[in-house]
Amino acid sequence: MYLCAMLRRFTKYYKRILALALPVVLAQAGQLTTQFADTAMVGNYGGEDPAPLAAVSLGGSLFLLIYLAALGLALSITPIVGEHYARGDRREVGRLFQNSALYCTIIGVVATAVAVALRPFIAVLGVWMSAPGQNIERVADMALPYYDMLVWSILPLMLFLAVKQFLEGIGNTKTAMWITLGGNALNILLNYLFIFGHWGTEAMGAEGAGLATLISRVAQTIAIIVYYYSSRRLRIYRAFFERDAIRRSYLATLFRVGYPISFQMVLESAAFILTSILALSFGEVAAGSMQVTFSIANTAWMITVAIGSASTIVVSHLYGSGHRAELRDTVAATYHLGLAWGVFMAMVFVLFREPLAAIFTENGEVIALSAQLMVLIAIYQFSDAIQGLSISMLRGLQDVKVIMPIVLVSYLGLNIPIGCWLAYGMDMGCHGLVTGLIVGLTSAAVMTFIRLRRHVR
Repeated sequence: MYLCAMLRRFTKYYKRILALALPVVLAQAGQLTTQFADTAMVGNYGGEDPAPLAAVSLGGSLFLLIYLAALGLALSITPIVGEHYARGDRREVGRLFQNSALYCTIIGVVATAVAVALRPFIAVLGVWMSAPGQNIERVADMALPYYDMLVWSILPLMLFLAVKQFLEGIGNTKTAMWITLGGNALNILLNYLFIFGHWGTEAMGAEGAGLATLISRVAQTIAIIVYYYSSRRLRIYRAFFERDAIRRSYLATLFRVGYPISFQMVLESAAFILTSILALSFGEVAAGSMQVTFSIANTAWMITVAIGSASTIVVSHLYGSGHRAELRDTVAATYHLGLAWGVFMAMVFVLFREPLAAIFTENGEVIALSAQLMVLIAIYQFSDAIQGLSISMLRGLQDVKVIMPIVLVSYLGLNIPIGCWLAYGMDMGCHGLVTGLIVGLTSAAVMTFIRLRRHVR
């Protein structure tokens, strides 16, 4: 009876969130499937040799840290645009997009320069993390060309995000979905050509995966810009493009909301990335297993991200229009959906851990270790969902500064030290590193939930 009453109460909120979330799910699926396809196809290219898979892990990990810093800054566009869109202020929305395009261009240029400057770090890291009897230097040499291709995709990707986050702010989540799915299909086709060397192309391995990603991201950017300038519905926003509309105040507002989001994403992702990098100290099999495990976990995480993105849009619209009374039920419905998905994926990870790992590689050792790590990944699905959704809704309320101390305590204070102590001090290896993630995510979940609860009250 209670369940039926709850479903009746929250049905309209479920529908509203899922209507926005489904296109974001597919768009996020496109973004994450790029990494998934790179990992799976390079792993199959390597066969019994885990080095190509470890190379994608090393190059992709460093790039991901830089990309997420840039992405976090760009995510400020959606709640700010959403607030003014809900108020019906079309002139302000148009000016915000004009400034957002410049904002993302600046971020893209700076992020590219940082990525180029950090390029030598891959070689140094490969030598530093070498384990006895393991040829990690070879992994670093294979990672560099892959990393280079990803670096040059940053600027077009940021331009794509400028339009995508703007469209989501005005409630249009479907356009980015279709364009991302098209780019993902192109990426898989080009992976087939460049990684394995089909249709007269040279087999490039990991470097081919990077080239395919670069080309597909450029194509996505061109497609979404063409859509923006050809859409009649968006003509009203283009009408407010003016030279004097570019102002430091807009850029400062975008950065003010964006930098705490960026800080949170970087620090949380750094915990995962550092875990992947530290796995190199346990050899190629451990590094490859960690890459497989996190690729599978990221595929599940994209649904939580999509639900969170939808909640950011809904909460920002409620915040902008002043309809605060619906906030409590929107928050509860968001948690219901996220936790239901977490339970489902935890069961999948436990029951199908070996078949899922076998998708990525033929190496028996990698499959066995990945299957063990996936049991631990299943445990943190619940805390990961709570902290991710809480942060998304705080983002919609533009209450983002509080996130910084929370992630500092959770990841720098707890996650990384505990993970390293368990991995090296207690000789738990990769299992200890992932257990540290469970502690950090649980801490973040508790603190962000308490903060959001204060808003709801």
